[in-house]
Amino acid sequence: MSGASKSVVSAVARFTALCIAFVAASVSAEVFVEGDLPRQAALGFVARAVDDGIEVRSVTPGSPAAVAGVAVGDRIVRVNGTRFDRTYVGENLLEKLREGQSVTLHVQRGTETHTIDFVPEPRPFESAAGIDSYYDVVDLPNGVRLRTIVTKPQGTRGRLPAIFFLQWVSCGSIEFREGSGSSQILERLARESGRALARVERTANGDSEGPGCHELDYDTELEHYVRAYTTLLSSPHVDRRDVVVYGSSLGSTTAPLLAHALQDAGNRIAGVIVQGGGAVTYYERMLNFDRWFLERRPEDVEPASIHAEMLRRARFHHEYLVRGRSPDDVARDDADMAAVRADVRGLGDGVHYGRPYAWHQQAARHNFLGAWAAIEAPMLVIFNEYDQFEARHGHRLIVDTVNRLRPGTATYVEQAGVGHSNRRYASVLDAYAGRDGENVAGTTAQVMLDWLGSIGTAAR
Repeated sequence: MSGASKSVVSAVARFTALCIAFVAASVSAEVFVEGDLPRQAALGFVARAVDDGIEVRSVTPGSPAAVAGVAVGDRIVRVNGTRFDRTYVGENLLEKLREGQSVTLHVQRGTETHTIDFVPEPRPFESAAGIDSYYDVVDLPNGVRLRTIVTKPQGTRGRLPAIFFLQWVSCGSIEFREGSGSSQILERLARESGRALARVERTANGDSEGPGCHELDYDTELEHYVRAYTTLLSSPHVDRRDVVVYGSSLGSTTAPLLAHALQDAGNRIAGVIVQGGGAVTYYERMLNFDRWFLERRPEDVEPASIHAEMLRRARFHHEYLVRGRSPDDVARDDADMAAVRADVRGLGDGVHYGRPYAWHQQAARHNFLGAWAAIEAPMLVIFNEYDQFEARHGHRLIVDTVNRLRPGTATYVEQAGVGHSNRRYASVLDAYAGRDGENVAGTTAQVMLDWLGSIGTAAR
């Protein structure tokens, strides 16, 4: 995967020392690192996009950033000399900082501008009780290097049946993170399924190199997944005869495409799991996002206005997603299109849900139902009743279509009162507003574990 020079830990001396120290300090897990991919920096502060820039919200006491003088309330205006006029560009500059490399921040503090220099520490590796993590590198033909992480039950050696994970549309590392419902599900799958859990950090995330979130389009991301997971089929940790593909949220669109591509290449797919996404066209999906945005804001939207508004939005999304025009160009057509453009959820200046317009336009060209129909494997489709984005119909479409073609192949599970991110709410309006949700990610994980147990493993 990373060449003949691979070793149990990195060939880079400082990386080796870091890994050994981490393993020695851990009582719950071991971490093994191969390849020389630089580790993402631990910034030592948390910053959030605000209307006029990126603001520091908290600072880790004793961190290099804190010692150098980064303070809560600082507005970051330059990163290593680069000024940015869009906050997501600045966030990407911070995301791409690497441990051990000198950082220069220009910050606005009141009426004064300060220059702050520091050398960040490396981001800690993930640690989870009862799980060993194997970090490696996949080299893609275009020179991009991606971080891969394979986790196994602690002390397990050799090849295991595997789960290949595909993530949501928003960006951020997919390493295990305390307090994250998604991490809770992934950790339980890694610990209790008897399978190796394989993850690929896309170019916008973690240690991986390449385009930032606002630059990475759908087809490139999908190609990276196909190439990376094809490489992982030959990993010493993965039994290529028994692979389950799991897609979460909008990863449910890439999951059938990946499974289909691997199957077409002659690989056996043992199963596919999705939660939070169905098989409708991407155009329908985005229209549904807008419908929920209108229906579930009763304090802002009159029910009688929704009919005409959906017709306007259907026209807007046809121009944007089907015809491939920029939302800004569509907005110039007339006042109706300008009003829609200003109110589409997640549609910003150059990005939509943090991804380039091309990401969504390319997604709209893919035939998801066609991919589902062609996958010859058991399927688990989980729909959460109070999903804030996705509709029941899209999930049922997978199950009903596949079971007509191959009876008994697909299993449908609906979780009452649960929202998109696996939190249970008292009402659908509470779910949409994110009010007082109870984390039930463990219940979702158990549904997956039970299903994985029911399909067994490939004959040896």
